[in-house]
Amino acid sequence: MRKLLIIVLLGVLIAMPAASAERPSVKQLTAFFEDVVFGAEYAKAGASEIRKWETPVRISVSAMSGRMIDKSGGGKELKLANAKPHSSHVTLIRKHLKTLLKITGVKSESAKKVNKKPNFFIKFVPRMAMHAPFLVRGADPKMLRRLAAPGVCYFLSAAKQGRIIWATIVVNNQLAATAIDACLMEEMTQALGLPNDSDLVKPSVFNNRSQPTALNRNDLIVIRSLYDRRLKAGMTKRNAMAVARRIIAEQDKKLR
Repeated sequence: MRKLLIIVLLGVLIAMPAASAERPSVKQLTAFFEDVVFGAEYAKAGASEIRKWETPVRISVSAMSGRMIDKSGGGKELKLANAKPHSSHVTLIRKHLKTLLKITGVKSESAKKVNKKPNFFIKFVPRMAMHAPFLVRGADPKMLRRLAAPGVCYFLSAAKQGRIIWATIVVNNQLAATAIDACLMEEMTQALGLPNDSDLVKPSVFNNRSQPTALNRNDLIVIRSLYDRRLKAGMTKRNAMAVARRIIAEQDKKLR
């Protein structure tokens, strides 16, 4: 059995100017697709195969509150407690999930109804708890600290033979509502098998130099191309890119 492929991505919400054209060519879109799907922001090397969901996603939403308390020996510590997820956050998740399922064709199901464990976790926690090891069991604590340092949001996921089997998104619940909306849109999208940020094309949810409030034409082309049936989970990068170029050209013609 092949080892689990762990994918990590840090959400960074920074608005900066960019020089990329708003209507990129097929060549530019193909390079963008390759960078987003096979590139790596934190790993030593990018992915060598297509990674995507082939099974239904079963969403689990949880939240924690936190307050600083005095320690008996002096100093303070963060006291965490389970909390009910904010209704506005749940609404945002449903909005983005509905959009992404429609674009990709991935199915969703209720963990309770099918009597299976959740496989797509979204956790809202105070900034000071974003690195807590229990949020993503088995993850390297040093990596979690690095991902949590900016205090925005991040995701981790794992795949077997290119098939994504779980994903976890951690969001700072102390962010403004607009920032949480943007975080969820970005992380939920990238947890589908598009882990890398890239500034090759603008505007895009994958481009940290732009800050779209919704998925746009460039995003649709990349996401639809990844989830085209001709691109199989586990397909090597070399074989996948030969197919992806044709798919991207088709999508470019469809989305005028």
